[in-house]
Amino acid sequence: MSQPQTIQFSLPSDPNVSYIDTVHAYDQWANIYDGDGNFLQALDTIEMRSLLPEFLSLVKTTVQSRQKGEDTTTAKLIDLGCGTGRNTIQLLEKISSQTDDSIPFQNAQIIGLDASNGMLDVAREAVATFSAAAKSKPNVTLFQFDLLGDDDTATTSTTKADGMISTLVLEHVPLDTYFSKAANLLHQGAYFLVSNMHADMGKLGQAGFVDPATKKKVRPMRSYAHEIGDVLGEAERAGFEVVPLRGTSNSDSPGVEGVVEKAVTEDILGALGQRASKYLGVTVWFGVCFRKK
Repeated sequence: MSQPQTIQFSLPSDPNVSYIDTVHAYDQWANIYDGDGNFLQALDTIEMRSLLPEFLSLVKTTVQSRQKGEDTTTAKLIDLGCGTGRNTIQLLEKISSQTDDSIPFQNAQIIGLDASNGMLDVAREAVATFSAAAKSKPNVTLFQFDLLGDDDTATTSTTKADGMISTLVLEHVPLDTYFSKAANLLHQGAYFLVSNMHADMGKLGQAGFVDPATKKKVRPMRSYAHEIGDVLGEAERAGFEVVPLRGTSNSDSPGVEGVVEKAVTEDILGALGQRASKYLGVTVWFGVCFRKK
């Protein structure tokens, strides 16, 4: 199997681009992250709206099976690399909309993990805003946790979860590190919903933003263009199996079983924004659900 590709797009001496540590880059990006026209983020939000209900249905089944016979069946969910809380809020919305008292989400514990304190500060505000609007106090805890670091404090304090999502994070992490740490966070039988930049887009560009103060482009030092085959292979080595979701039938590239792949097409340009036009016809996103064996 081929090795994951590390793509460095411009020389560090490029006067128009600043390359900095990934965590520091996201600290700087945090305050404008949700409003700078990131079309991949917009596409991810759209896709997660349809994939999250299926994911939560699977989590419901495994929690009830694991806790059969107990009086309380409460799910524990992790948003790994939660960033500004964009999909943490989607989890809260989906859980809050449940009406069946028998399901294990009534008092669900949601844990957001991210390496960037700047991103976590924005996420805390998002959760507080959601709570005020919903007139409730959801059980949400946010921790700093660096997938590339050696400190596993958050791992030991949050283990083990019944389900975990991780969206647009894998681009910044070697595959073996990502899946081994993910496995440590989950119960056996737990589900893991992953989305990421597609390698076809990763070979053309990488995450970055324009610093409002300097007007220069800021990028993390390195970014990985992980091929789907490599992702699935490393996940299997870490003890995960692919669980096909119904959403895979809507994939733009149905050749990879169990994986949703999405390209930028004319019909979705309006929803994605102007920056997406550069990638018209390019497969830019993929999503896949795993189960820890």
